[in-house]
Amino acid sequence: MAIDRSKVKIRNMIETDLEKIKGIDRELVSPDRAPSWPLAAEADWWVNRPTLNFVAEIDDEVVGFLLGDIRGAKYGTDLSGCIDMMGVAPKYQGMGVGRGLVEAFSEECMRNEVGVRVVIREGDERLIKFWTSIGFQKGNLVSYER
Repeated sequence: MAIDRSKVKIRNMIETDLEKIKGIDRELVSPDRAPSWPLAAEADWWVNRPTLNFVAEIDDEVVGFLLGDIRGAKYGTDLSGCIDMMGVAPKYQGMGVGRGLVEAFSEECMRNEVGVRVVIREGDERLIKFWTSIGFQKGNLVSYER
């Protein structure tokens, strides 16, 4: 089902969006999804209130969200915009909502003269397909575990 991209409105998140984005996140929990952090969005909002949190609306309904921030250099990397959490309500996936959220985040990062980074699980083909389809490529950080 295609949607007119002009109907997708991306805006900065406000406090009253918290419950809506937690509802979307609950819809997304499945065996194929990494465990969600039901309080992470709320904690991040109350501590940082970052300008890099966005929601997507269609006909005044919140249908997606992206939470991120700009972080200092770590592990020999440059200062960058980091996408922490993103979700699109299942019935709106594949319609450009996620792309719009990432574009809004990326534009803000460009204004701040930093790149954009996201961390996903290796082997998560669905997310790999999404991120590569919008121009992301595998970075040089590797996780070691014991």
